[in-house]
Amino acid sequence: MKKAIAFMAVFVAVTFLPVLATIINIPADYPTIQQGINASVDGDTVLVQPGIYVENINFIGHNIVLGSLFLTIGDTSYISQTVIDGDSTGSSVVTFGNGEDSTTIIKGFTIRNGFSTQGGGIRCESSSPTIINNRIIHNITDGHGSEQGGGGIYCGYESNPTIKDNTITENETIGYDGGAGILCKDNSDPIIINNIVSGNELYSGGNSYGAGISCLNDSDPMIISNTIKENFSGAWSCGLGGGISCDSSNPIIGYNNISSNTAWGSSGGYGGGISCSDNSSPIIYNNIIEGNVAEGTPPWGYTIGGGIYIGRRSCNPIILSNTIIGNYARDYGGGIGVSYWGVPIPQSVINTIFWDNSASEWPQIYGDTVDIVVSFCDIQGGWSGEGNIDADPLFRDPGSGDFHLMSIACGDSANSPCIDAGDPAILDSLLDCSWGLGGLRSDMGAYGGGDSATVDIIDNDYFLPEEITLMQNYPNPFNSGTIIRFSIVRSMEVRLAVYDILGRKVRTLIDEYKQAGFHTANFDATGLSSGVYFCRLRVGEAIETRPMVLLR
Repeated sequence: MKKAIAFMAVFVAVTFLPVLATIINIPADYPTIQQGINASVDGDTVLVQPGIYVENINFIGHNIVLGSLFLTIGDTSYISQTVIDGDSTGSSVVTFGNGEDSTTIIKGFTIRNGFSTQGGGIRCESSSPTIINNRIIHNITDGHGSEQGGGGIYCGYESNPTIKDNTITENETIGYDGGAGILCKDNSDPIIINNIVSGNELYSGGNSYGAGISCLNDSDPMIISNTIKENFSGAWSCGLGGGISCDSSNPIIGYNNISSNTAWGSSGGYGGGISCSDNSSPIIYNNIIEGNVAEGTPPWGYTIGGGIYIGRRSCNPIILSNTIIGNYARDYGGGIGVSYWGVPIPQSVINTIFWDNSASEWPQIYGDTVDIVVSFCDIQGGWSGEGNIDADPLFRDPGSGDFHLMSIACGDSANSPCIDAGDPAILDSLLDCSWGLGGLRSDMGAYGGGDSATVDIIDNDYFLPEEITLMQNYPNPFNSGTIIRFSIVRSMEVRLAVYDILGRKVRTLIDEYKQAGFHTANFDATGLSSGVYFCRLRVGEAIETRPMVLLR
């Protein structure tokens, strides 16, 4: 009897021990990458030796790591030596479409020659993998004029991948939805961080949306610290967003270099750098927006917003602490242009530098049928508004793309007039020669700020709010804890969480049913390091996001 019990104990222990992850080597264990994926189980690593693998792979729901030798050795040369080639066969090179989660990783490959209607290089549907350290090049999506796109990467149907440290270049989209580099569509909220998105081209027989990155249909990605340059959005009708396009979406766009992109259309070019249209309210902060072009075919092509275009019905972005320089629109608003086809909403621009932008009329800022409230900005040629100045910003080395402000304390020959000239309600989040240069208030431009002015809220529970709102946390910046306030219009499930700049969730503050009204949550940042964090409120289908700055 004792032997039977002992045998049963051993059997149960062995049966229910977790299966150890294994490494599957390609081509030693299997000749193709797909065969290695097929043989894998969750937690395995498929390690691929250098070579050209002509195949179209599908992760088929396996939560695994797929990597070149860059994964284990860290030598970047393995990225170009390890190629997955789609051979232009009519399929995406890489497909995630079976609920793969963030533990699924593809790292260290060149992904090329895909040809599909959605996601020539990588296609994500209802999945959230990690796409890191890849070179995604020469992929094509062709929807034959229909609503398709995502030449490099497609994120659709509630896909939330992390897209980090990739080079996404020379991809092409022919179709309405755009995103020759990256397309985010249908409630997809990826984290797009520290990528190079360059030289991608978009062509459409109708309107074109976002050659570099396109955000459509309630997609709210975080677009942080990327280089987005030399992308081309061309259309038979209207070309929108050479760099980034937001249409019915509310992305966070921060700390990017958005340069030398073009929006061209035979009926008009709108937003060489960034275009916001149709109920989009992105947060646009601390970006360099430089040398972008909005162009069209004369005499019919109407062009507006070389740097940023805001228009086409009810957009209300936050535009804070950017440097907008050397952009061009043939007609109106070389720096920023606002034009509404529906009900106009007043626009606010704070702590931003407008310099050397050009257009035939209104070279720096243009507003058509809408009030633009510009405050504490440096505008070449001047602009009415509180705290605005018209003075050479004295960049350190603009010819070499260095738009830091000059400071005698940092070894420069003069002090920029933009130092300590920003909104008094905003403080620089850091103080050093690479960021804030004065301690009294924010500097103007992309290397100042990091905070948002606090808005006073009437705390009266007898009055129900009229809309879902996530207020700016207070205090901000903060060094240990801060208070987050929000309002909901009806009783329902509420999720309030904090994410770091890489998109990783660091705290869940609320995940429960709440009554309609005003609410507060305390965020204790114990154990977290200094930096930028994001508070995200989700109420039903509505999402609101705010940046926060933690200083130790």
